[in-house]
Amino acid sequence: MPGALNLARERKVIIALARGVLGSAYVPSVPDEVLETVLRLPSQRDRDDLFRGLRTLDTKLGALALTGKRIPVSWLSQAEAEDVLRALKRSRVTAKQMLAGGIISASVAALYGHETPAWERIGYPGPLPPPADPPPRRFAPITIDADTHISCDVVIVGSGPGGGCVAAHLAKAGLDVLIVEKGAYFAEADFHHYESASHRDLYLYGATLATRDGGTRIIAGSTLGGGATVNYSISFETPPKVREQWARISGIDAFASGEYEDAQQEAARRLNVNRDSSALNPRERFMEEGLKRLGWHVDQMPRSVKDCPQDEQCGYCGFGCRVGAKQGPRVYLEEAVANGARIITRADIRKVSVRDGKATGVEGRSGRHRLTIDARKAVAVAAGAIETPALLLRSGLGGEVGKHLHLHPGAGIWGIFDDEARPWEGVQMSRYSDEARDWDDGYGPIFESVPMHPGVFATAVPWTSAAEHLEMMNEYRNTSLIGMLGRDKTEGRITIDKRGAPLVDYRLQADDERRLIEAVLKGARVFEEAGARSIRTTHTFLNRYEPGRAVTFESWADDVRRAGIKANNWILGSFHQIGSCRMGADPATSAVDARNESHEVNGLYVTDSSTFPDASGVNPMLSVFAIANRAGKLLAERLG
Repeated sequence: MPGALNLARERKVIIALARGVLGSAYVPSVPDEVLETVLRLPSQRDRDDLFRGLRTLDTKLGALALTGKRIPVSWLSQAEAEDVLRALKRSRVTAKQMLAGGIISASVAALYGHETPAWERIGYPGPLPPPADPPPRRFAPITIDADTHISCDVVIVGSGPGGGCVAAHLAKAGLDVLIVEKGAYFAEADFHHYESASHRDLYLYGATLATRDGGTRIIAGSTLGGGATVNYSISFETPPKVREQWARISGIDAFASGEYEDAQQEAARRLNVNRDSSALNPRERFMEEGLKRLGWHVDQMPRSVKDCPQDEQCGYCGFGCRVGAKQGPRVYLEEAVANGARIITRADIRKVSVRDGKATGVEGRSGRHRLTIDARKAVAVAAGAIETPALLLRSGLGGEVGKHLHLHPGAGIWGIFDDEARPWEGVQMSRYSDEARDWDDGYGPIFESVPMHPGVFATAVPWTSAAEHLEMMNEYRNTSLIGMLGRDKTEGRITIDKRGAPLVDYRLQADDERRLIEAVLKGARVFEEAGARSIRTTHTFLNRYEPGRAVTFESWADDVRRAGIKANNWILGSFHQIGSCRMGADPATSAVDARNESHEVNGLYVTDSSTFPDASGVNPMLSVFAIANRAGKLLAERLG
């Protein structure tokens, strides 16, 4: 693959830099895996910029400008390349910081996210054997093997909670429904649970998307069933205070009148939301113990699962549930298909067709083939808060489309213990704490813990040198994480580049930064009470507190506050993207109306998390189902 794209020169530079990143842990497979990662970046401009930077580093003048030495990087020894990366990382020039950060992140993920000798060293067992009797294949998507023109009553773009639920209502009402999904269909028997390959196969842009300043990594599903195929099945109800705020912001009474709540409760029953499927896993016992010792709130997670084994294999369910325990969109997709709905996967929809102010279908491609779909009655878009506004912008819409984006930015705190935590193992999320949720009128973070497989873990561990990173990776099996899920007031924006790829602009505001930092410090207290021997933030530089040593907690906490959260100095993650086509009565402040119909184009509906009037502050899956359940019923009544 790399050779076919004539990337031999870039590969030489990557070899030198990856050796600098990994030191004695380097293996020859890393450079090609790094190139694969770069080629999955959504923006052609980002890919071109990175390759241009690599080529520049391999010239004497370019190396002089970027490193201060007239030595092409591919000529450097391991130690010299390591020095170059440290210098780039410390630079005040953002482009240099991002170049170093990208190479470091891709290199460590290439080593630890694939099966290499590193797995044995850090104690990671790799994928577990598959179940002896996986569920049968549930769907048979249409194969597009030529230029294709299809007609239907309603085309739905996206098959996650927002698309699947609406499809079920419309198909049940007797409408001819066609569901179009960008990702592929993976049945339970197809989930191999190899980390990097699962990111490539199941996540949007292979999990390479980030904000334009590199400050927040964006993780979203891209497969049949959408994000709910790979998410953690967490099913919080939209908090009452949030629903009241949504009603005020949007001018839509349904959020506060009980109409939305009825739709949410109906969906919760359908999805079997329960708190009896959250067996405590090894990594979260430390969080629970620390919270209890402090007298702070802790509870079991509400999860939408049925017959979940709740054992060691559940930690791999971010790569797909092999036993079919997740309920999610599958429940609604099965109903939709039973009532005649059709499914197309691997279809990249590029444009909504509009004639005389009305949506008439969609256009796109499936592989090399053109795909044109005529929709006699309506188009529904549920492609998520990144892809939905990008599609609408490519289709000529404007107004509030792409604005008011929230990312629920997540910060983290590591605790390293004498006992094993096995961070890859057990129920994906079994405990949470809302001890801080009421801060600032309901904008406080909640504490959660997620399974951490070694590729992602390696990118979240600060890199200061090859030896330091290796040392911290050797602590992997004894490390637990508390994530702080922020309810952000910060609003970002989705735009598109000249090729129509989404660009994400988002810069954390000061009050959101303050809340996250204070939550991180509370998380450190939790781990201290639980007996951690070392506690670390997810800063990109090493920021460590060791209870009982010379530095006091208060002194360390002051250092954390001074360092703050800035792009490229703290690793933030977004697992929930919200609000970029928000609902509202006023077209001046919203993209779709109370019935989820576009203010600009008749017959065009949006039914996913992009419609949230504001951040939810909790894992949003059940909230999406509530919106889609209500919207699907209204649309079925209107069109059926």
